[in-house]
Amino acid sequence: MWRAVAVLTISALLLAAAPAAAQEQTQEPTVRRAIEDVLDMDTGRDAPRLPRVTLDVANGDLTVIFAMRRPLADDPAQIVASATDDVFTILSAIYSSAAAPRIRTATVIGTYAVSGRYERPREIPLLRAVLSAERSAAFDWTTAATADPRDVFDVWWVESELVAGAQ
Repeated sequence: MWRAVAVLTISALLLAAAPAAAQEQTQEPTVRRAIEDVLDMDTGRDAPRLPRVTLDVANGDLTVIFAMRRPLADDPAQIVASATDDVFTILSAIYSSAAAPRIRTATVIGTYAVSGRYERPREIPLLRAVLSAERSAAFDWTTAATADPRDVFDVWWVESELVAGAQ
């Protein structure tokens, strides 16, 4: 009986640990420095600009979370425009960094402080862009200022309320 319990316990521990190891996220300081070198690090509000830059080493998926900048007024069109510029800047830095050969896809998530009726403001995702290494290599980065992110990125999502307010 004791052996059966020991075998089941060890098996359960091994099975529980396997998925965690498969999706191990590690900090990516090379990419962080590349982004910090080209991105304005002032958000205009009380939020860290780059709270997360991690790489899933097993499959080459990079995740960057950045705090979107606050324009002079909380105008949705200005917030989206500056965040879009930042996303192009971040992705360009990612795919031109020394770590680029290890990156298969890059996901960039933009957050902004939103507060409810009785809540303190908290950072929530309002924008998401995904760009594969393959599409990045085919993109002419000199046209980023005039490019439509919906045509360039594999995924481009902006919170619907932010888009509605920008129109």
